[in-house]
Amino acid sequence: MDFNSPEFYTLAFVIAMALVALLMGKREKSPGSTHIVQLATTLDGDTDDEDVVTLRHVGNGRVLIKREGFSLAPEETVNLVFTIHDNECLVVEKKGIKRRGAVGDPARGEVTVKFLRPLKYRIRYESQLTSAWATFTFDAATTAVKQVALKF
Repeated sequence: MDFNSPEFYTLAFVIAMALVALLMGKREKSPGSTHIVQLATTLDGDTDDEDVVTLRHVGNGRVLIKREGFSLAPEETVNLVFTIHDNECLVVEKKGIKRRGAVGDPARGEVTVKFLRPLKYRIRYESQLTSAWATFTFDAATTAVKQVALKF
């Protein structure tokens, strides 16, 4: 084969591009995990609460999540469904027990989770209770408090 021929350089270019594509190919994500936890809720007389979620690392791999600005009827429950892939986390807030036709009162809730590793997470929080959402980052390795207002 002649090293000065156009065919040689075309073949070398194709092989180089194949190697670049192989090296830059998408790596597989971890299988991920799903966790469902129930908020400990209390009825709150303050109707002016903003639709807010607060996250705080409290040590020993635990993160405290506080939620304000939603309504619940007596005996209704709220579950948080976490879907985690590497450092991406989707949190969906759902009603656990529903009472049809019941009028809700302002409420707040909190839960401590133990399954978040000490990473900087990209979190999408979606509330099916209020149809609000937020996207933010949270560093589970630091003790900083992250408070985020949900958008409609």
